Amino acid sequence: MAQLTFSAIPGFADLADTLLGADKTVTDDVVLKLSQNAKFGAVRCEMIYMGYYKHGDVVPVPASPVDGYVYVRAELLYDFRLYSTRAPGAGFVSGQATPPAISASQPANLYYFLNDIDDSTGLVTSIVSYYRQGGAETVSNDGIVKVYAICQRSSVNVAS
Repeated sequence: MAQLTFSAIPGFADLADTLLGADKTVTDDVVLKLSQNAKFGAVRCEMIYMGYYKHGDVVPVPASPVDGYVYVRAELLYDFRLYSTRAPGAGFVSGQATPPAISASQPANLYYFLNDIDDSTGLVTSIVSYYRQGGAETVSNDGIVKVYAICQRSSVNVAS
């Protein structure tokens, strides 16, 4: 399937309901505004793949692959999936698109983990706890998350 692309960033054009109806003459201005609104509707909400990240990374704001529109943090939420509770392996680059290698070391059995991305800053937090039977708990910042940005133009994220 081909990628949708626009040559310009679309915006919303308000149309009075009185301009639309079975008995109304459609002018070129109304057709252009309807076209603009359809384009804006096609990209108003986008889900953009951002890559793999670890603790301490900052996920950048995305740009739309459709028209290059650069989102601001108030227009997005981060959706992430835990990829691994282990640390990234050698060669890991934050934001890489392909699944990273993971380290072979694990100090003990997995006890609990906590992952989060702050929507207002993009900061990734990963806390992984290991527990060895008869031993002690080891808390680390291991972990890798796979991140998507859920973006909505002209909106304000109030769920920070």
